[in-house]
Amino acid sequence: MTEQRAMLADSSDRLFGELMLSSIPAPAGSDFSTPWRRIEDLGLLNLFQSESAGGFDGSWADAEVVFALLGLHGLPMPVGETIIARKFLGEASLNSPSGIITLAICPRMTLDTNAEGSVQFSGSLAGVPWGARSQYVLVACCVDGRDHLVLLSSDRAVNIEKLQNEAFEPRDTMHFEHACVEACVEFPGARENLFAQAAFLRTSQISGAIEAILSLTLDYTSQREQFGRPLNKFQALQHQLALLAEEAAAVKCAAMAAALAADKGDAKFEIAAAKLRANQAVGEATSIAHQTHGAIGFTREHQLHRWTQRMWSWRTEFGNDRYWSNTLGKLVLAEGADKFWSNLTSRSDT
Repeated sequence: MTEQRAMLADSSDRLFGELMLSSIPAPAGSDFSTPWRRIEDLGLLNLFQSESAGGFDGSWADAEVVFALLGLHGLPMPVGETIIARKFLGEASLNSPSGIITLAICPRMTLDTNAEGSVQFSGSLAGVPWGARSQYVLVACCVDGRDHLVLLSSDRAVNIEKLQNEAFEPRDTMHFEHACVEACVEFPGARENLFAQAAFLRTSQISGAIEAILSLTLDYTSQREQFGRPLNKFQALQHQLALLAEEAAAVKCAAMAAALAADKGDAKFEIAAAKLRANQAVGEATSIAHQTHGAIGFTREHQLHRWTQRMWSWRTEFGNDRYWSNTLGKLVLAEGADKFWSNLTSRSDT
């Protein structure tokens, strides 16, 4: 880990921990202003921007560290979404507005121009993370066969259906009708790249969340006694703890491999493999954690659900098992069976 990445990890870890201890508002709340201001002051939201622009000039490997810490602490705020949105806006040479920016992909929409010459957006955005709590939505869409990025103000939505995922975090449906856009630019590959980068975010968050439940489970089994011995002295439990540690390590390695590939260029294969591996780890990891904790782990009062419910939701967001399995299959078939092994072994995470 580089010195800058270590400093970034330490600063993020400390801030996220302090925000959780200071009782970040629940998803049903309405005030993000104070904790969000602290995150903005740290400069995390400009992770990918240059140092001259007030950012970290960070890489995807740096982002993986921050995203994993979001999952480790279970921070209920769209920090990762805003970081990715600002990265896209910077690449599109658009100014990033202050405040929360969430992400959406719209398969069916229309763009038109009003009498004043302003571009207007009409369409519905489903499952938008923290949609009603965000000031802006960055939408990847297709217009006349060409990919575009559209920045919308959430205030221009004519209706917002406030929905939740399994962790009770907002996943809203936002409806826009002839809403004047904040910005609109043609951006080749916008839909595919935004979806993949959001999938990488969820992969890294799952990685951090599995680390969190591993730590919780290790602490619990070392303190809880049965038949006069701590639970972690029983061979059957040791086997389960080893399996949980394996899942944590596997997802962490997959996420970092995807980050390193993204820093080199094309990371379609690595992101697909990493998200699929993370999705598959969720069932095994949460099952072991809940079984080990027993009945107390299923109660609302116990903190285990803070991570397990999020992982159950993240598993299906930005590509479930079927989606990424199909994606991997198509990538392999496109290269041809004869090249499968050589292509696989030629990929490097060094």
